[in-house]
Amino acid sequence: VDQLIRQSEERYRRLIAVSPYGILLIRADRVIFANDQALKLFGAVKAEEIVGRSPFDLFHPECHGAMRERTRELLGGSQMAPMVEERIIKQDGLAMDVEASSAGFSDEEGSAILVMLRDISERKRLQERLRKTERIAELGTVASGMAHEIGTPMNVILGRAEYLMDRVTDETVKKGLQTIVAQVERITRVMNQLLAFARRKPPERGPLVLRDVIENSVEMFQERLAKSQVRVEMQLDEACPKVQADADQMNQVLINLIMNAVHAMPEGGLLRIEMSQADTMVKLTVADTGHGIPQEVIARVFDPFFTTKEFGKGTGLGLTVVKGIIEEHHGSIAAESVEGKGTTFTIFLPKSG
Repeated sequence: VDQLIRQSEERYRRLIAVSPYGILLIRADRVIFANDQALKLFGAVKAEEIVGRSPFDLFHPECHGAMRERTRELLGGSQMAPMVEERIIKQDGLAMDVEASSAGFSDEEGSAILVMLRDISERKRLQERLRKTERIAELGTVASGMAHEIGTPMNVILGRAEYLMDRVTDETVKKGLQTIVAQVERITRVMNQLLAFARRKPPERGPLVLRDVIENSVEMFQERLAKSQVRVEMQLDEACPKVQADADQMNQVLINLIMNAVHAMPEGGLLRIEMSQADTMVKLTVADTGHGIPQEVIARVFDPFFTTKEFGKGTGLGLTVVKGIIEEHHGSIAAESVEGKGTTFTIFLPKSG
């Protein structure tokens, strides 16, 4: 019998040791046991870093009220507490989102609480990204509506300006009206690009003059580039063949790379865009003279949700989408960077026909 009891105890000990959940045993407001997974969650090396401490030291202050209430219920005879989301404080002082299940029990030493913890920080991050993606989709709908709202008065202004231009002889007035016409046409072009970007119609791949897409994308950011003191240098081979691509998606690729370059050059700099032939492919290079990306980071720039921008400034999806678009087009994209010197993105796209 003793041997069977010992075997049973050993089996339970092993189960607790290999449990994918972090397990804490709490008695008289002190942690009396923590399995390896719990130590890992808290970033602890030795059990002594957790065992002997008050559970209130291990959880974020915002959870303390609910913890007291739960402890009262469990020690008052309730067997189980519903699963809740909590935040623990790791050994390095950082908070981590966890899912916690608690159960009360009694043994010969008195009442105790068993707490099971699971890391849900990645799930929370993905939920937040999903919410952001949904917000972007909503913005697309709003932008689409706004483009139509702005388009109508713009057409009226354009029509009136052109009507007056035919009827005035004063050169100064004529010049002023020409400026109005030019700027309204520019606004209309930008709004059309915004519409194309927001509509996200199914990709239509066909022979595309990449040069036009590049020039349109740069024009779209003219003001922003000038404001950020970013000079643009374009070397686009006149004899370059058309590529087999979707105009909207190529526009999206360029918008993303141009915006990344602007963010990388907060003090201004040079944005270089080159296009040339390379056998059966067309080579497109987008390079900046910004702060550059460290070698260990450059390998991850195309990973989903990976961003070097501070929280709230980037979703970490832009370059993932860019890579996806290029690969769907049977092309390739690579990034090279030298810290303090800048970053270069090199794209190869198949020629049309």
